Amino acid sequence: MAVSTTYAYRENRFFDFKILSDILRFLMINVILAFIFLFLSLEELDWFLLSSRQKQNDVIIDKSSWNIKKIF
Repeated sequence: MAVSTTYAYRENRFFDFKILSDILRFLMINVILAFIFLFLSLEELDWFLLSSRQKQNDVIIDKSSWNIKKIF
């Protein structure tokens, strides 16, 4: 092959620092959101079990201007 028909090939890295930091950031945000969702779900499940066992009914008194019964 002649020198004029060849080309210089530069090896590209798959994992440079920017891509690695983006992946770690994405994973950390999703782990934090998963923990928040897990604890919110456990709290809802706990409240459901507690209220069904003690036969409690929630009475909500809303005197704010955003009360849905007053709006309609």
